[in-house]
Amino acid sequence: MICMHMKTIKQKQNYFLDYSKIYFSDYKKNRISFLKRKKNFFYEISSFINRCIHNSNRTLFFCCGNSIIADCVSAKEKLVHEINYSYTKRNKIKKKLNGKLISSCDHIVITDSEHQKDLMSNLNFIEKNLKDDAKVILVSKSLIWMILINIFRKSFFSQKYFSTNFLPFKDLKEIFNTQKFEFIRNEKLIVFPFKLPIINNILNTVFRLPLLNFFCMINITVFKKKIINRKKGNISFIIPCKNEQDNIPLIKKEILKTDKKIEFLFGNDKSTDKTKDQLILLKKDLKNYKIKIYEGPGISKSKNVYKGIDLASSEIIVIYDADLTVPIPNILQAIKMLNNSNFDFINCTRMMYPQKYGAMKKMNFLGNIFFARLFSILFNQRITDTLCGTKIFYKKDWRNIKKTNSHWGTEDKWGDFDLLIGAYHNNLKIIEIPIPYQERVADETKMTSLFSNTIRMIYIVMAAYFKLKIKK
Repeated sequence: MICMHMKTIKQKQNYFLDYSKIYFSDYKKNRISFLKRKKNFFYEISSFINRCIHNSNRTLFFCCGNSIIADCVSAKEKLVHEINYSYTKRNKIKKKLNGKLISSCDHIVITDSEHQKDLMSNLNFIEKNLKDDAKVILVSKSLIWMILINIFRKSFFSQKYFSTNFLPFKDLKEIFNTQKFEFIRNEKLIVFPFKLPIINNILNTVFRLPLLNFFCMINITVFKKKIINRKKGNISFIIPCKNEQDNIPLIKKEILKTDKKIEFLFGNDKSTDKTKDQLILLKKDLKNYKIKIYEGPGISKSKNVYKGIDLASSEIIVIYDADLTVPIPNILQAIKMLNNSNFDFINCTRMMYPQKYGAMKKMNFLGNIFFARLFSILFNQRITDTLCGTKIFYKKDWRNIKKTNSHWGTEDKWGDFDLLIGAYHNNLKIIEIPIPYQERVADETKMTSLFSNTIRMIYIVMAAYFKLKIKK
């Protein structure tokens, strides 16, 4: 077993022809011909992997064959572990793979699993040395394509190929599960592997949609290590406030029911009523509690929330609306589930439990259903309530989510899509937890201009889908 440090190489049109000489000194003519024919195939895969590992400092490619995918992926630092002995012999590489190397990596990319003699042992070794927040990305071929390829080889080629131990995706997923890896998400791509102008792009774009993606050749699956004993972290509530003077005294009663270790950050977002005075009074009355008041920018709810997250001192972040439509005890119960599970991001949903009459306006209700279906279909991530303001996640993950905020075509004024898409983009394991939803007690809802907000949110979702799944 060997490992090799690789410099980041920029994608070039003639890349595969130029660099094939480095890796394959033998059989040069055959190899160059192969790479020329398969250039588009490898480029499609590497482009998608680039989006999966965008926040990685060090990436290990656990390969078996030619390492071409590793070559054209633009990671900050790349390591290649080759287990093809003929390859190692030709290139005289002897450096061994060890646990310290694996523990320093943010992502492990496994390709050509069908050529590995003992995949389970390899996974076991990786899992034992993998750090908790690292991700494993598996690139595998679909069953229908492998059957067609094998039939084609036997029928038209006399040349002998390496024997494979091909496993369907379901079996691969089960093997990862037995080796203490947890499934996060799966993407399907490439239905037409050859480069044909326009036709190629159309087919590979259309066939990534649900149902049609059954015919795709490649599965790219993201896994994470199962964490058995997760440390319980401190909690920070981020509560944006804009003209909530009548709700502040009610929030005070809820805070008195909670643990004094919980931190509450109130963001006064340029309120025109007595909200600020009420917050000062609340902090004075609750001296034994961790209460912080900060001034929001007054631009949008999202900017107010993001500022509060940056100021928070706890490991667990809770975004909570000041309208008290969601009881705080239910939120604390959801936090316990986060501590006792392997999830990274909790999106609370108001759409599972029965709602009191008038708690949510009909147009808001229909809008929630529409955006939930749209998000679930496009991103293959089941979400029933994209617009719920209550979300729970770890602050360490916020650092990566923050980098992509408002990168989806236009500014997200509410922040719900920024957070959900950011969690998806950073390969976080997302779960929904149902919460009771009740009618606002005091003041009025800030969700106005439904038509313009609807257009804005559709634009954000579609732009994110294009950038994360279509754009190369």
